[in-house]
Amino acid sequence: MHRSTYTRPVDLPALSAAERLFIWGFRAKARSGSAVPTAADIQQVYDHFRVGDAVLSLDSIIEIFAGTAHTAIEVHCPTCPRMSDSERGILRAIAAAQQDRVDVAREQFERWLPPIGADWALAPVLGLATIFRMAGLVLPDRHVQPIEHDGMLAMKSWFVGSATLH
Repeated sequence: MHRSTYTRPVDLPALSAAERLFIWGFRAKARSGSAVPTAADIQQVYDHFRVGDAVLSLDSIIEIFAGTAHTAIEVHCPTCPRMSDSERGILRAIAAAQQDRVDVAREQFERWLPPIGADWALAPVLGLATIFRMAGLVLPDRHVQPIEHDGMLAMKSWFVGSATLH
């Protein structure tokens, strides 16, 4: 059994460079309708860190969430220093994928996606994780305590201006 060193949630400034890069890219792609950062900005930053090919994986992951999610994810703006529980879970999934722990990654995605959506997400997640690892950007395994989902309402769509985005 995996023993956790979990003490409290870690916010963006305390994350490793690899984690901050992933979260920034994920947030920026999720908010692709906004003016800043642009798709070219995201590509330029990822190219700088030698993970430019991962942008396609980010696009795929966002599209899978947009098309199949049964529960909304909370995504902060790219410059917000706080991290949502959703962002922590997605980060944990990517870190698990880097360590070939596909079962943990899939389990994380099933918090928001139906089983088929979680399956679809695995290919781009594994691709992104591999691209980051090959560039020397290793995501540490930070254990996130599970959230009780009893009594939570599932949202069927993400509305622009939703409280899940800020």
